[in-house]
Amino acid sequence: MKNVKAALFASLIPLSLLALSGCSEKEANEAESEVESKMEQAEQKAKETMDAAQEKSEDAWNKTKEKTQEAGDYAEQKADQAGDYIDDSIITTRVKAVIFEDDNLNSMNISVETNNGIVKLSGFVESEADIDTAENLASTVEGVKDIENNLQVKE
Repeated sequence: MKNVKAALFASLIPLSLLALSGCSEKEANEAESEVESKMEQAEQKAKETMDAAQEKSEDAWNKTKEKTQEAGDYAEQKADQAGDYIDDSIITTRVKAVIFEDDNLNSMNISVETNNGIVKLSGFVESEADIDTAENLASTVEGVKDIENNLQVKE
């Protein structure tokens, strides 16, 4: 804004002096008044331009902040989803480990899947007691929210 004013002022001074030389006092006053009016108009136009630029800049900044927030939210959501998958795979591994460690269960015939903390047991065991044992062992694993026990007794 200062540069615009300075350039405008610098260009108007020679014009004013040129207009004033060889003029009557009335003409000089009119010319001076016209120069002042033109300067005021130029200053107003410069102010309007600066205000418009500032408004556009603020709009762009707000849009950038909004998009950045959206990107952060999306990244956080995807990280949470990845964490859920990792948590489920860890739960599955731990359930398989506790079942495998039990010498009374034939763990080779038991499948374990986990989805959102819900463990699904399926396959075949030797007895009803083995079904209960497998479910009880699975329930001891941290992160298990529920168990769907689809184990069946081998006939």
